[in-house]
Amino acid sequence: MCYLHAFEIQTKTTMRNLSWGQTKNSLLDRIIEKLRHNKILKHVKKGVVILDLGCGYNANLLNYLLRKKIIETAFGIDLSVNKSSRNIRLIKGRSDKEIQLPTESFDVITGLALIEHVKYPEIMLKEAYRLLKKNGILLLTTPSYISKPILEFLAFRLKIISGKEIADHKRYYDRISLKNDLVKAGFKPRKITVKYFQLGFNLLVIAKK
Repeated sequence: MCYLHAFEIQTKTTMRNLSWGQTKNSLLDRIIEKLRHNKILKHVKKGVVILDLGCGYNANLLNYLLRKKIIETAFGIDLSVNKSSRNIRLIKGRSDKEIQLPTESFDVITGLALIEHVKYPEIMLKEAYRLLKKNGILLLTTPSYISKPILEFLAFRLKIISGKEIADHKRYYDRISLKNDLVKAGFKPRKITVKYFQLGFNLLVIAKK
């Protein structure tokens, strides 16, 4: 393991082609996902146009916000996606490549438990900055570096969370390294908040354009 702009892990994993939720997830995986959704809920104002990067096969976050009547129009992108609906347009693609959507299109962009998986996080963050409207908000969550042994224990020893997901982690962050990457993508330091939650095992980003 080496220290670059984050705590990066050198792996020989092949490029994944399945999205979160495309295969069955454990009960604990689903509970943790729900906790992430609840964590960002208060930052998503009613009526915003939202893009969820790494939305998962069934776009669970977007459908959750739709059921709560917080959003009316939403977009999601992931490696593999289910059918779009009248209110939610799902796009098959990668979040760390150029996204074929117009500049300054979204009030809110989310990426929950995503940045630790992508090959090119710097491209993902730059695309998020480009796609946000002025004063738009980027909301990210990612495991902190101290969570690595805990996640691996839960996945590989107890087998109560997805081992494939944990094995696909390419990096872990702390507050400073994550903020530095956001600044490199174009966000102003004074408009970035990075804080720990869940006893320091996860990080929440609230970055305003």
